[in-house]
Amino acid sequence: MSRINLLPWREWERERRNRAFFARLLVSAVLALGVASMAGLYIDRLEGRQERRAGALRADIAELDDRIVRVETLRAESAGLEARLAALLQLHAERSGVAGMLHELARTASAGIHYETLARSGEAIRASGTAESAARISALMRGLAASERFGMPTLRSIREDPGHAEYGGRAVHFDLAFPLASHSRASEAGRG
Repeated sequence: MSRINLLPWREWERERRNRAFFARLLVSAVLALGVASMAGLYIDRLEGRQERRAGALRADIAELDDRIVRVETLRAESAGLEARLAALLQLHAERSGVAGMLHELARTASAGIHYETLARSGEAIRASGTAESAARISALMRGLAASERFGMPTLRSIREDPGHAEYGGRAVHFDLAFPLASHSRASEAGRG
């Protein structure tokens, strides 16, 4: 029998297996690294897409916030305009009332009466002036009481004014107050 030494062959076989193992290990590592880098690139792409979507949403939200601010500003301006319009309508309604009231004051004043001041405080009017005589003041008060726009007048004071240039020695200075008639009384009288 011949003697064959199998030890070198075993060692070569072991080295070949080790090289093959390390080659497979290297290929597996390269493949794992490739798969990991591909997965990383894919995830980065997904993150980039998500960031673009989030950026677009942030831009849309900012635009909507601007619109909300503009709507609130417009609402505030609208409320201000409505308040001004209501005030203008009220002034317009009062203007015709004031014009009618002044017309009625002129209509009820008889000759020999001169108003010096007229002051309105709420629903009351205070008038002061000079009259030719006390009888003229009585006629004025009767005219005011009979008017549709005014209530019963109250004479607050009367004093002689003998030095008055226009009316002479019988002149009197008066101060009277009278309420505005209620709206319902004026409208009923206007219909009748």
